Amino acid sequence: MQSRFPWRKLDIIYLWMVAPLILAMVYILPPFQAPDEAAHFYRAVQISHGQFRPAIAPPTYRQGAGGSVDTAAYQLVDRYCGIPNWNCARQDRPTLAALAAGSPPGPLQTVSFSNTVVYLPIAHVVPAVGIAIARAAGLNPLAWLYAGRVVAALFAIAMSWLALRLLRDHSASALVFAVAALPMVSSISPTLCADSGVVSCSLLLFALCATLLEGSPFGWQLGLALVVAVFYASAAKLAYLPLALLPLGCAISGRRSRTVVITTALVALCAIGTTLLWSSAIREYVFPISQDLKVDPEGQLVFIRGHPVAFALTIGKSMIVQAPFAAITLIGRKLSDLRVLLPWAVVALSAVTLAAGAITSGSRRVRLPLHLFAFVIVAGCAAATFLFLYVQNSAVGSTRVEAYQGRYLIPLLPFLAFVVPPVRPLESIRIAARSWVGFGGTLATISVALFLAVRTWG
Repeated sequence: MQSRFPWRKLDIIYLWMVAPLILAMVYILPPFQAPDEAAHFYRAVQISHGQFRPAIAPPTYRQGAGGSVDTAAYQLVDRYCGIPNWNCARQDRPTLAALAAGSPPGPLQTVSFSNTVVYLPIAHVVPAVGIAIARAAGLNPLAWLYAGRVVAALFAIAMSWLALRLLRDHSASALVFAVAALPMVSSISPTLCADSGVVSCSLLLFALCATLLEGSPFGWQLGLALVVAVFYASAAKLAYLPLALLPLGCAISGRRSRTVVITTALVALCAIGTTLLWSSAIREYVFPISQDLKVDPEGQLVFIRGHPVAFALTIGKSMIVQAPFAAITLIGRKLSDLRVLLPWAVVALSAVTLAAGAITSGSRRVRLPLHLFAFVIVAGCAAATFLFLYVQNSAVGSTRVEAYQGRYLIPLLPFLAFVVPPVRPLESIRIAARSWVGFGGTLATISVALFLAVRTWG
């Protein structure tokens, strides 16, 4: 029966058809041609030296926080992007000789990267491992960047594949595959962006939640995977912290053993406690991430406390007004450094694929309390992404959230399977939907890889 529908085993399709294209995009994307990759590179380099805490950095366009990075790494970013590295115009790829060139150890200097230094260190530990290995091998900073990309891509692929493997016979596997194959996801997975690990671990976190809900065996191996998924998907970025509570809700709803419930509760408490402690420790290092001098996080917080109704209306209006733009940027209309426009045909293909996965993702095992619990968490996380951007990137008292990007919502997409009402289509329709998702997602990833290879070839 399975052989008649070769597109149904989505974990196999992902491993053999999507994953190789993601690895190819490690090189297809020129250096720093991903959202804020220069700042993520700085953070990963800092962590590769065993340094985690932020430091006050010399001002560029304004005062900011950062940390110690190699002077050679700073010079590399300057060559490709200019300082303060907001516009990385160069799109030439390095030769193998350039990547293999050696580089002696050099001095460190404090550099500003306010937008990434405040993340929990786990968000950049994976690429930092690749950078540390490349540096220990005596390679140059350009090779560090690509070593970090390779390790980040392998980690993202492993987490995504594991999620699909756990969900092989689950109705939500099509939604998870569709998210993993989104143009935006496939183009940031092989980069140093924190979203590479956050998105892939959010897929794994959902798969583990579904496993807890459906009563499947949950041994120590999955318990270890749960720790990684919770800390990476929810704790790495403060806006997603409520996701840490979903495994506990699924364990309770699935009537799991007391041991499993206590384990999920402890993991959630550890993630929340660690995040809150980190947030308290780095509070003085939270600086604006905008060049607009009207942006002042402390002043914005004062405004929010003094005008809660106006603030709530601003967030609500921004979520509604910016929904269309958020939707197309979530899919990946703007790729690379957000200046490369993906053809509308590929965007439409990915949108239909995502819709097919979402519509058939609901499960009758999700009872009403869990539906409501998941809705509150997903909606709360979505609102939090607007809140943090309002504080750090919008002028004090602004009536809209500035510079919002749909990719901030991607980690929440798989959990829509707990929110959407279950439908019972004919089995043939469900099989057709899953087959379409496998085919459409693969075709979209191939299209993105080919388009970026041609569009950004320098």
